[in-house]
Amino acid sequence: MNETTLSNSGRLEKLTGRWWFLLIILLISFLPLYTQKPYDPRQTSEVISTALANPLIYSLPALFPLFKLIPIALTVWLFFQPAKAQRWFALYAALNLFGVAFFQNSAITSQYGLVIISGNVILFGAIGAAWLAEAIKPRSDFSARPLPTRFFILLPLMLLAFWMPIQTETMSLNPDPFLFFTNGAGLTGCMMLPVYTGLLVVFYPGVNRVLLRLSGFIGALIAFFNLMTHFVLVPANFWMGVLHLPLFFVSLTAFVLSLQKPPHQPA
Repeated sequence: MNETTLSNSGRLEKLTGRWWFLLIILLISFLPLYTQKPYDPRQTSEVISTALANPLIYSLPALFPLFKLIPIALTVWLFFQPAKAQRWFALYAALNLFGVAFFQNSAITSQYGLVIISGNVILFGAIGAAWLAEAIKPRSDFSARPLPTRFFILLPLMLLAFWMPIQTETMSLNPDPFLFFTNGAGLTGCMMLPVYTGLLVVFYPGVNRVLLRLSGFIGALIAFFNLMTHFVLVPANFWMGVLHLPLFFVSLTAFVLSLQKPPHQPA
C-alpha cells in the first residue's frame, strides 16, 4: 500500500470517527419516506412495516437459494484461500448490499403506492460503497490463523441471522433447518450484515477500519430501531426482534473495536 493510499485511508478513518459525522448518519436515518400517496406522519412505522413486509427484492422467491449458496461458497473460499477470495467476497458483499439498499427498502403497496425508505437506502448503500472500495483496494487480511476465541462466540449469532428461522407471514418461529438454504435471508440486509461485519470483527485488527466503523455504527443503529419496533411498538413480532439481536451485538462490537487504537499504533 503506497503512502498516498495510507494518507487517504487515515483521513477517512479520522472523518468517520468525528462526532458530527456520526450525527449526520443518525439524522439520515430519520429522513422522510417517499410515497406515491400521502400518509399521516404518525403512521410512519406502519408504512415502513408495510413496505418491509413485501419489498421488491422478495418478488422472485425462486432465486432465494442462489443468494444463500453464493455467500456460503464465498465464505468457505475466504477461509481456505483468503488471498484469492477476498476481492470476490468484498465485491459480492457490495453488490448484495446495493441490492438490499434499493430493492429491500422499496415496495409497491396498495395503500401508499410506491414506498421508498430513503434513510435505509442511503445507509445500506454507504456500507455497500465501503465494501466496493475494499474490493477495489483491499485493506483487510483474512489469513490470520489460528482463529481467535471471539470467532466461536460470534459464529452462533452469524449462523442464526443467516438461518432466519421465522415464518414471515405470521412472524412466528419456524426452526426448519432447510430455511438455512432456501429463505430470503440472503437478500435481507439485517440478516446479512451480521455475517459481513462478523467476519471483520473476527479478523480485527487486520481489517479495513473505515469499513468496520461504518458497518458497526450503521448496523447498530438500524438494529436498535428494529428492536424498538419489534419488542416495544409491535410486540407480536417478538421473534423478529430476537433475530435482530445478532445484528445489534455484532455491530456494536465492531463499532467499539473501530474506536480503539490498533495494537501496532502508538498511544
